[in-house]
Amino acid sequence: MKNIVKIVFVIIATLVGAGFASGKEIFSFFFRYGWAGYLGIFISSSIIGFTVYKVFKICDKNKIEGYQEFCNFIANSIIKKKSKISDNRFSSLLNNLVNIFLLITFYIMTSGFSSLLKQEYGVNGICGSIIMIVLCYLVFLKNINGLIKISDYLMPILIIFIIYISLKNTNIIQNYNNIFNSTNEMNLSCFKSIMKSILYACYNCIILIPVLIPLRKKINNNKNAIFISLINFLLLIILSSAIYNLLLQGNSEIFNLEMPIIGIVKKYGGFYKSAYIVIIGISIFTSAVSTGYGVLSNCSKNEKSYKRNLRLMCITAIFLSQVSFSTMVDMLYPVLGIFGIFEIFLITFFC
Repeated sequence: MKNIVKIVFVIIATLVGAGFASGKEIFSFFFRYGWAGYLGIFISSSIIGFTVYKVFKICDKNKIEGYQEFCNFIANSIIKKKSKISDNRFSSLLNNLVNIFLLITFYIMTSGFSSLLKQEYGVNGICGSIIMIVLCYLVFLKNINGLIKISDYLMPILIIFIIYISLKNTNIIQNYNNIFNSTNEMNLSCFKSIMKSILYACYNCIILIPVLIPLRKKINNNKNAIFISLINFLLLIILSSAIYNLLLQGNSEIFNLEMPIIGIVKKYGGFYKSAYIVIIGISIFTSAVSTGYGVLSNCSKNEKSYKRNLRLMCITAIFLSQVSFSTMVDMLYPVLGIFGIFEIFLITFFC
């Protein structure tokens, strides 16, 4: 049972980054579509839960221990179905795509950290990015395992805090009616919500899969894999709905913030606001370190190339992170989600 709880928290920690905890992802992909957003949350959580189970099942059945092996297995499965794509080329393509996604996620986390400092403390965007990059650079040169393990303790606190604050909103229906006072084009909104939920889930899955593979060793049987998938499915629905519920307390001014949930939480007093800022800040930083280290580990052949790639990644992050955090969430996540759909499709129908 202890292993199951740890695995669940590792999966949630991978999914709950700056965009989720700040409310920007939930607002962009679900909240703006009104009641249809709840349907989107259910669909998205279902896809992620199914992917968790499917990856565990594939890895257990075929004794897969690394992401490169996983890519090779998918490629070989397609070849058996008489695909014209070379298995080596396809395997390399999947691996390179994940590296690109991890790198972009590192940039998004850097932008999120910079936006947090700018929104709450008025820190210049460049200065905020430099602070983040310097901290990451120092950690990348040392052992990062201890820092990443912080997420094991952070996730339960974050989950409890989000649910607790969300329950303070007792006027859900009234707040909903105040914000969504029009039902025009509701069918179109429903369709958009479904499409956005699929993109959102598939983007997260393609980042999640490399994390799931090594976790397979800690799962004893298929029942545990099903149990873990169900728990994550339910937790995602609860957390996403809790963020949605918090957003119902917002207004047009708060929705325009890079971190809308902080603007809402501060209504309950300085303690809640400060606590949430600390939690989000640590969450962003650990996510940036884990994704950045994933890129460096996958792309570096030796210590020399590791340090060269580290310098290049950090320098480019300072400039690319100046793109608005909300812009990155609104534009990059859907684009990357399209590539994620491709991999989820292959896992579902070819493996």
